[in-house]
Amino acid sequence: MTTNSNKVQVASAKTAQATVAKTQTAAGKPGQANSPFKRTLTVPDMVIWGLICMVPISPMAIYGGVFTDSGGMPTLAFLIGFVAVLFSVFSFGIMIQHFPSSGSIFTYVSHIMGKPMGFIAGWLMLLQYLVSPTLVYLIAAIAIHSMVPEIPILVLCFAFLIVVAIVSLIGMKTAMVVNKIALIAQLVILAIFVVLGVTYIIGHPETCSFSLTNVVNPAKFDFGGTMSAVSLAVMSYVGFGAIATLTQEAVDPKRGPGRAMMVMALVLCVLYVAQCFIATCIDPSGANFANNTDNAFYVVARMITGPWLAILCAVGVALAQGIFTAIAQQNSIAFVMFTMANGGTLPKFMGKMNKRTNSPINAVIFIIALSVVLTLVVHFAGIDMNTVAKISNFGALATYGLLNLCVIIYCWFKLKERTGVKAVFMHLIFPTLGAIICFAIMLSVKDVALTVGAIWIVIGIIYYFVIAHVLKRDITL
Repeated sequence: MTTNSNKVQVASAKTAQATVAKTQTAAGKPGQANSPFKRTLTVPDMVIWGLICMVPISPMAIYGGVFTDSGGMPTLAFLIGFVAVLFSVFSFGIMIQHFPSSGSIFTYVSHIMGKPMGFIAGWLMLLQYLVSPTLVYLIAAIAIHSMVPEIPILVLCFAFLIVVAIVSLIGMKTAMVVNKIALIAQLVILAIFVVLGVTYIIGHPETCSFSLTNVVNPAKFDFGGTMSAVSLAVMSYVGFGAIATLTQEAVDPKRGPGRAMMVMALVLCVLYVAQCFIATCIDPSGANFANNTDNAFYVVARMITGPWLAILCAVGVALAQGIFTAIAQQNSIAFVMFTMANGGTLPKFMGKMNKRTNSPINAVIFIIALSVVLTLVVHFAGIDMNTVAKISNFGALATYGLLNLCVIIYCWFKLKERTGVKAVFMHLIFPTLGAIICFAIMLSVKDVALTVGAIWIVIGIIYYFVIAHVLKRDITL
């Protein structure tokens, strides 16, 4: 998952370190220093890497929540989520052309909107990143708990957390070949579900059908509920920015990453829509999982074949999220904090690099400790998985909104690239729509997530004021 992703904005250690170096040494746009990387990555290479980061079966974990919020139309929610990120994909591609470095949204925002807004963009990224580990542990724990209910969810959360913490602290990295095997395994699980699901629907015409009302049902459509569902579904899409971290290793650094993002977004949309549509066709009313929405997809899988397919899907989700995604996220979060610490916006101890493990060890330890605290808070406060996902999505959607605004400010107003129909659409209409949709979905995350997001922004503004104007710290983003 992305979680979203966040779907996971994953940067390799060498890429993240190079990003810091370039940010600190380039006088103008980032990425103008000599790159130490060989440009060997083609568009297919980057698409595969992006799919590894994004978890093709991530909708299985949140299917029940999206189904409930959307009034039984999860497929529609994922389609709208795709449209929302599509405009942001366009904007990412444009920003990469102008700032061809392995940076991220806060890099673009800081150069275009100034340091204060750049910091807020990074601060919002932190909200997404810091909550994400707790979310994936919870997703993995719920998946295993659906098979072994005797083991408490909290115990399972900490089991996954401990495994990821050990791997992170000793500096082991998941080999690319293992990641590719994990991706293939997910696609195989999804293919099995699709084939057996279609067979089940055809064999049970009295209760199942390939009806378009399973996509859009005007009688049940509610705009507020649908947008709430989209604010959850978009979790499976966020994270396509992972490809931006490969820019300096791309054969075509200006156009390759943008094209790879587009291909990946289209592939993910097809995969997400297929699994949601088939699951809805099998149980259009959701009656079979009405009292067990966290495990809704596994309940549907059980309807098809009995326990084995449900177990296969649950194990696939648990391993993909609780191990592979969690390790990648922890690495990504640590380097974001490392970068911000070296830029003066986080405490200096976060910027310490361990030479043996080639990782920012203090940031890793902090994230592990925070994950323990957040896991306990979520458990004892009774905060459900879907709410945690929406809190993470609030940060992602806010930064995507800022990304779209960057295109308008930089290309339309600063560079005045307004000539031709393409320029009007790419530099004004599409990013405007992208910003509006992202902010609209962001405001639909419901009370708890919206409150947490608003408080986080206020804390960030106060924090920046203190370090910039009270402590007068030199800030470089």
